[in-house]
Amino acid sequence: MENTLEYYYHYSATQGRSWKKEGKPSIKTIQLKPSFLPNGLKPAKPKPATFYGFNDTCPSGTILIERSQKSDYFRSHPVDEKTESGDYFAIIETNTKGPNLFYGASARMTTHLFSLLPTQVSASSIFLFGGAHGPRYDLNVIEAGWHYSPNEYNDYVPRFFTYWTRDGYSNSGCGNLRCPGFVRTTSSPIGPGSPIKDFSVYGGEEVSFSLQIYKDPSTSNWWFLLQGESIGYYPRELLPNMDGGIDKIQMGGRVFSFLKDPSPPMGSGHPYYEGRNKAAYFTQVQLIDPMSRLYNIEPQFLNFISDLPDYYGIGDYHLANPNDGYVFAYGGLGGFRK
Repeated sequence: MENTLEYYYHYSATQGRSWKKEGKPSIKTIQLKPSFLPNGLKPAKPKPATFYGFNDTCPSGTILIERSQKSDYFRSHPVDEKTESGDYFAIIETNTKGPNLFYGASARMTTHLFSLLPTQVSASSIFLFGGAHGPRYDLNVIEAGWHYSPNEYNDYVPRFFTYWTRDGYSNSGCGNLRCPGFVRTTSSPIGPGSPIKDFSVYGGEEVSFSLQIYKDPSTSNWWFLLQGESIGYYPRELLPNMDGGIDKIQMGGRVFSFLKDPSPPMGSGHPYYEGRNKAAYFTQVQLIDPMSRLYNIEPQFLNFISDLPDYYGIGDYHLANPNDGYVFAYGGLGGFRK
């Protein structure tokens, strides 16, 4: 077994002690599977992306978590982005014209292969926010999707990832399994941090994976379905300002680079207006209501935001066909320097 991984056979007790030490609430029980699945999930008809598994698998009844190392702290807390780094995005965002509470989100994301520098990060993800309209220190966030983060993993392989914070990214939170938080409940080799194996071909075949993040109506835990499989959850105790639902959802791309470097590619590395089989897409975009039902959201209830539109764009949000549902394109080549 690699020295960055270890098994916790009594996970709830171990996690409880760790959380108390860090000032987080303890978890008394582990939910092994969701009590309810979102009503209306579609079968995966597009070619699905596949994932390389972890090198280790857990014995029955145990959960694999990754031991946090000192270097991980510095990787996840870069220098002040206002002075020494560039952080840019192209997203859709729910606005105040539509529903004001949500209970999850669902989409398929196309996967793409491109090159970037060691210090750059490029992510395509779903964001769920609790307390979005309150003070930043009360902001709860769940983020998940796929990203390139060479400095974090010491490689140039795109991976599925998860992230959480309960105080607006100030002092809490981490990615994947690097601290107590995400409860991995499956014996499947795929999960947070898994490398992605298959990618879309520019001008050719489109490859994607499905992701649902939703609140279990019985336990209020936030469950993840990856490729239709329940892989684990964030406990309700971890994110108290999401207990009554989430008040903002974002989907799209986000990139990071130090100011001395050009900004990295986003999405497929091609402009969104190049269209299907070339640009990166989210398809089957749906939200989840209090009854765990999936529903479409109309364009007038969304904002389309790019803070660097000459380099990264977002658009083409429309109802494509019965299989793809609502879709949108995003991304760009990057290359911006301040």
